Amino acid sequence: MKKRTLFRIMWLAIVIVFLIWNWSTYQSRNLPANTFTSDSTISIEETDDSFMFKTLHPQSEYEIVFLQGGMVDPKAYAPLCRKLASYGFTSHLLKIPLRMPVWNQDRILNMFDFKSGKYVLAGHSQGAKIAAQLVYENPTLFQGLILIGSSHPRDIDMSRISVPTVKIYAEFDGLASTEKVFANSDKLPFDHELLQVKGGNHSQFGYIGKLLMDNKPKIAVKEQQHYTFAFMIKFMNKLKNCYQ
Repeated sequence: MKKRTLFRIMWLAIVIVFLIWNWSTYQSRNLPANTFTSDSTISIEETDDSFMFKTLHPQSEYEIVFLQGGMVDPKAYAPLCRKLASYGFTSHLLKIPLRMPVWNQDRILNMFDFKSGKYVLAGHSQGAKIAAQLVYENPTLFQGLILIGSSHPRDIDMSRISVPTVKIYAEFDGLASTEKVFANSDKLPFDHELLQVKGGNHSQFGYIGKLLMDNKPKIAVKEQQHYTFAFMIKFMNKLKNCYQ
C-alpha cells in the first residue's frame, strides 16, 4: 500500500508539473520594451475586450481585427499588431474570454460594426479557424481574411467566396504542417495567396514558448515576426490599392 500510494503521489506530481509547464508555454514572453507604449504615431487603448493600436496617420480606412490562438495570451500578438498600426492600419487585438475563440463567435460579431465595410479579419491557429468560419458564414461583412499557422478551412468549403485571403504558414510548423496546409488549399476563397515563412514554426507566430508537438524553428522569433508582418502588410497594401 505504501508503494502504491507513493506511486500515485509521484504520478500526480508529474501530471501537475506537466500541466503547469504546458500552460506556461502559452504565456506571452520577451515582448519588445515599447510594445504597449503610445508615441507620436500610435495610440494604445485597452478595454475589457481588446487592445487597440490606433494609427495617428492612417493609410487606409481598413482596420484589422486579430483573433488569438487557443489558450494563448493575446499579448503575444501585440508586437505584430503594433507594427501594423505603425504602417497605417489600426489593429484591434481581441481579448477572448477563457482564451478560446471557438466559444465566442457571436461575441466577436457583436464587438464591431462589421457592416461598415472596413474590417479585415485575421487569426493565428484556432483564431484562424474561427476567422475562416466567421467569413464563411458572413462573407459580406469582411473585406479580407488573414490566416496564420492554420490548416483551416478544413471542414468548410470557401472556394466560392470572393473575400481576398492570404494564408501564412511556417516551414517547420508541427501543428499545421505544410502538408496539411496544401491538403486543404482547394477550400480557400478563390482569391487567395499562400506564403511560407522559411525556417519558422507554429509557436513563433506569437511571442510565446515552444508549444507541445511543435517543431524546432531554424530562425529566431524576431525574424519570423518580421516575415509575418511583411506578408501581412503586403496583403493590406494590396487591398488598399485595389479596392479603395
